[in-house]
Amino acid sequence: MANAPDGILVGRHRDLTGRQWHPWVRRGLLALVGLILLLALFDLFGQSPSTTKAQASVATLEVNAPSAVRGGLLFQARFTIHAHSELKDATLVLNRAWLDGFTVNTIEPSPVGEGSRNGSLTLDLGHLPAGAKHVLFMDFQVNPTTISDRTLRVELDDDDQPLLTVSRTLRVFP
Repeated sequence: MANAPDGILVGRHRDLTGRQWHPWVRRGLLALVGLILLLALFDLFGQSPSTTKAQASVATLEVNAPSAVRGGLLFQARFTIHAHSELKDATLVLNRAWLDGFTVNTIEPSPVGEGSRNGSLTLDLGHLPAGAKHVLFMDFQVNPTTISDRTLRVELDDDDQPLLTVSRTLRVFP
């Protein structure tokens, strides 16, 4: 039998003398990674949408979006307005949390106009007659470096007069 190379101790390096527990550490870490993947598979880390609603005599505003997302993934938010009475100039105002760390891929149908109000995004939807239903879709992508809990607010205005506000929490996982 040949001698072991210089610096190699057969008992320590091959037979793991004094280190019998080391393989279990590696197996445990691998099992932890597998557990995280399994939990993600069962959607523990988000993307299931939920609906938040605000109602007043003039209109109803529903926001359907996930309450948790992961970095790098795409998600959609749906804003539904039911006008109970005429809205002369309906405007959605999305606070800055809707945009920080996200890329807006598309807004459909395109609003009549877009703007900024004190750092918030304004989407001018135009005239909505009484009984009208307007559905707006926004598709986002989470920037991979974004990790946070944030409060998303959407306000429905008519001629710069606030009518309804919907607030919801969004958790962004790495």
